[in-house]
Order: sequence, then structure tokens, then C-alpha cells
Amino acid sequence: METQIQPALRPLRLGELLDQAIRLYRRNFVTFIGIIAVIYIPLMILQTASTTLMTSSLGSLATASRPEEIFTNYAYWGGVLSTLVITFVQFILVQGIATGALTRAVADNYLGKQTSILDAYRGIKDSWVSLLGALLIIVLLFIVLFIWWLVPCIGWFTGLGMMAFLMAAVSPLVAPVVVLEKQGAFASIRRAWDLARRRFWPVLGTVFVLYLFSLLIVNGPAAIANALLTLAIGSFGDPTAGIVVTTIIQSLVSLVFVLLYYPLQMAAFTLIYFDLRVRTEGFDIALLTLDAAQPVDAANVSQVPVPQSNERLITGPELGNFAILTLGAIGLYVLFFSLITAAAFFLTSLFIR
Repeated sequence: METQIQPALRPLRLGELLDQAIRLYRRNFVTFIGIIAVIYIPLMILQTASTTLMTSSLGSLATASRPEEIFTNYAYWGGVLSTLVITFVQFILVQGIATGALTRAVADNYLGKQTSILDAYRGIKDSWVSLLGALLIIVLLFIVLFIWWLVPCIGWFTGLGMMAFLMAAVSPLVAPVVVLEKQGAFASIRRAWDLARRRFWPVLGTVFVLYLFSLLIVNGPAAIANALLTLAIGSFGDPTAGIVVTTIIQSLVSLVFVLLYYPLQMAAFTLIYFDLRVRTEGFDIALLTLDAAQPVDAANVSQVPVPQSNERLITGPELGNFAILTLGAIGLYVLFFSLITAAAFFLTSLFIR
């Protein structure tokens, strides 16, 4: 009989949280990657094929004698349509179903229960519809906040911060709320918002560190591969063939590094969810009050009562936080643009001399 390791839930500092996420990832490397790979790899193969079809047809469009020929190039429009369809299916299957299954696997393993790929998908059979609904609502909310950003004065100062908070902090917490608490689509978004707002800046700080990780693990190697491919494309006699080969290689590189990083990211966000509940709701103590005969896993997390929040959706101090976040984002953008411009002028002056 398999003995279950009881979790030692407690508040985690940033370094401890990242350490726990990496340890979980290493112990369950094959399982976590397998959960994403069984859905992501077939979709990436189809997307690469459709992108290749669209890219290869660009050669004939470049030599078209009449502009009307673009409307009769069925290969190009077939590639465009299939890319859009696959992107939508990928949103449903990867961001919805696979992310929910990965969240379930991370939670189970963090709470001391080993979970297989099949068990992870079985564990979300009652939650995936709510998760997809919540993701679609978040997209609509992002559009609403973008419109709010266009409102003079108050919208200009808070809209960008609200959008950043929604997508960077609230959206990743929706999957743990739906899968572990069995919340509906609307309720899960409000619940994720309430959890993230309790530790506004620490949560955003952790998200920023994870973003830097993604730059190093995913975007960095992809950028290097793109630079090398750009240099090598001139060796192809046929430019169209060079673009097709480049597209395929770029897709493979992106596939590998996304598969390596995404499970780590979801492990970190699932631990952020638990940390927020431990710090603000006494989740660790409440979990101990459950029936001792029951295993401690993700299946009985929903039995822990969720405190009801009577706070307004946005308070005055939070508007101030959104304004600071907006100004900070603009400041970082200006600094980044200034550094890039200065570097370009410096390199140009070297070549001119």
C-alpha cells in the first residue's frame, strides 16, 4: 500500500516558493510535460503545417502580376483559415483542458499524492467547461478594460494597470480556483481577483520573476535560433524554401522550450494559490480539520470552506495601485526604448567611423 506524504503547508517566501515549484517539477518531470505534450504536440504539428502552407504560397504572391491574384490563391487563404482554427482549438485544449489537468496534477503532488497523466485529466471532468467559460470571460473583460483605458484622466492612469493585473496575476489563478474549489466561471474570476488583491505587490513581484524566467528559458533560445536562421537563410538558393525551413525550425524550437517551461510556470502559480490561502484564510489549519480518514489531495480541497468577501470590486487604494502600476509600466517602456535607441546610435557611430 502506498504511503502518502502529508504536506507541510506554510507561508512561503519568494525563494522558497520557486524552490518548491522547481522541486515539484523535477520530481514529476515526465508527468507534467506529458500532460501538456499529449495535446500541445499534435496541435503544433498541425499549426506548423498550416503556417508552412501559408508561407510557401507567399512566393507565388510576391511574383504575382496582378493584385487580384491574392484572392484566388487558395493555398494562402487555406493556410490563414487553418491557422486561425488551430489557434482557437489550441486556446480551448491547451489553455483550458491541459492547463486544468496540469493544475490538478501539481496540486495533488504538492499535497502528497502521486498522480498520473490519465488521473490528472480524469480529475477535471467536472471543471473544464467552467474553466473555458472563465477564460472567455477574461478575454471580454480585457476588451472592456482596454475601452476603459481610453477614458480621459482616470482611465489613462489606471486602465493599463488593470489590464496588466488581470492578465498577469488574476488569469493564472483562475485554473486553481476552478479545478480545486469547483467554482463556476463568473465566481472563479471574482475569487481569483480577491485572492490576488490581498497581496497585490508580492504577487506581481513573483509574476515578474516568472516573466524573467520565461525570457531566459523560452524567448532567449528562440531569439538566438531566429538570429542564426536569419543568417543561414541566405544560403538557400530558393528564398521560399529557406523561409519554409526557417518556419519549421522555429516552430520546433518554440515547441521544445514551451514544453519545458509551461509546467514550471503552472507549478509556481498553483503554489501561489496555496500560499495566498494559507496566508489569508488559514487554509493549512482548515485542511487539518477534515476527516482524518480521507486522503489529503486536490479532490478534498473544495471541502475547505471559502470565506465570503463583501469588499467592493475595486477600492480607492487599489485604484492608486493600478495608477502606480500604469506609470511604472510606461516608465519601463520608455527606459527600454531609450536603451535600445542609445545602443542603435552607438553601433551606428562605430560603423560610420
